[in-house]
Amino acid sequence: MKLKDYYTILGVERTASGADIKKAYYSLVKKYHPDMHDNDPYLLDRFNEVNEAYKVLGNLDSRLDYALQLYLHEEIREEALAKLNDMQKEMAKELKKEMKSRKKNAKK
Repeated sequence: MKLKDYYTILGVERTASGADIKKAYYSLVKKYHPDMHDNDPYLLDRFNEVNEAYKVLGNLDSRLDYALQLYLHEEIREEALAKLNDMQKEMAKELKKEMKSRKKNAKK
């Protein structure tokens, strides 16, 4: 499951203050409000994303929960990438052994 990056949606850093988040939210709501764009479907989706992001980041408790989810998601991804890298190395070793074995058998 891919976790949405609400910080990117609002265009703020992860270290942004509550005031910075609120300022970015109000700026984007004005920019994407459906009444300003004849209900353009793309802009309506964007408007809804901005609202969703602010709903999570605008409240300190939900922001902390989100930060924990984001941290765990990234930690799991890093662990999975490390395991994949180990598997690739092991497969390369096995392939090398197999190639040597075939060369020896071909010489006989």
